[in-house]
Amino acid sequence: MSNKGFVGGIILAIVLIVGAICLGLSVEKIPVGYEGVVYSMNKGVQDETLSQGWHLVAPTKKVKEFTISNEQLILTKDKRDGSEGDEAFNVSTADNASISISFQMSYRFKSEDLVATYKRFKGMNGEDIINKRVKTVLKSKISEITTDYSMMDIYSGNRSEINNKITEYLNKEFSKTYGIEVMDASIVDVHPDEQLQKTITDRVTALQKKQQAEAEQETVRVEAETKKIKAQADADAMLIAAQAEADAYRIKSAEITEALLRKWELDARMEHGWVEIMGANTIVTKE
Repeated sequence: MSNKGFVGGIILAIVLIVGAICLGLSVEKIPVGYEGVVYSMNKGVQDETLSQGWHLVAPTKKVKEFTISNEQLILTKDKRDGSEGDEAFNVSTADNASISISFQMSYRFKSEDLVATYKRFKGMNGEDIINKRVKTVLKSKISEITTDYSMMDIYSGNRSEINNKITEYLNKEFSKTYGIEVMDASIVDVHPDEQLQKTITDRVTALQKKQQAEAEQETVRVEAETKKIKAQADADAMLIAAQAEADAYRIKSAEITEALLRKWELDARMEHGWVEIMGANTIVTKE
C-alpha cells in the first residue's frame, strides 16, 4: 500500500470516528412521559418542544426535560414511605399550634406552558424547579390553608375537606407560578411531639367527657319527657272515661221523655190508684 493510501485510510478513519462522536452527541432521547425544551446559543429557546423518543439535536443546542405525566412529590417522616429521609415539615393552625405533617402531591408540568416555564426559570429543568423552588414554598403555602383549621381539625377532623382546599389552592398558585398542574395534594399523616400529644390527649379526653355528659343529659331529658307523656296519657284516659260516663248518663236521661213519663203515670194509676210523676225524679202520691 502506498503512503497516500495509508494516510487516506487514517484520515477516513478519523472522519468516521469524529462523525460517530458527533452523531452520538447529537442524539437526544426523551423518556416516556417527558418533553424536552431546546435552547440554541444562536436562536435562544425554540418554540417547539421535543416529544418522547429519539431526536437529532445539534451539539450547540441544549435540551432540558420536564415531566408531563403524573409524578409524586412525597415528603414524609419515614423514608420507607417514599421520601429520601425525614422530610416532614411543620404547618401552622388556627389555635397557634405548629404541627409536623407528612405530605404528598401528584402533579405534572403543563405541556402548553413548558417554553414559558423554561424562560421564567432561566434554563432550569423540571426536577430542579421542584427541588429548588416548589419544595421551599410548600410549608408557607399549605399553612395559608391550615391556619383556618384547629390542631384537632388537622389531627382527627375532616381531613378530606382540608386536603381538597390544599389541592385547589396549590393548583391555582403553582399553575400560575411554575406551570404545574396539581391533581391531588394531601396531608397523609400528623406527627405531634410529646407536649403536643399530651395536649391532644387532654382535648380528646375532655371531648369524650363532654359527649358522655351530653348523652346522660339526653337520657334524663328523654326519661322526663316519657313520664310527662305517660302522665298526660293517664289524664287523658281519665278525662275520656269521665266524659263517657257523663255522656252515658245524658243519653239515659234523654231517653226518659215526657210521653214515657205519662205512660208510666197511667200504668201506675191503673195499678195503684192516683199517682203523679214529675220529671226524671219520680214522686208517687197515693190516695
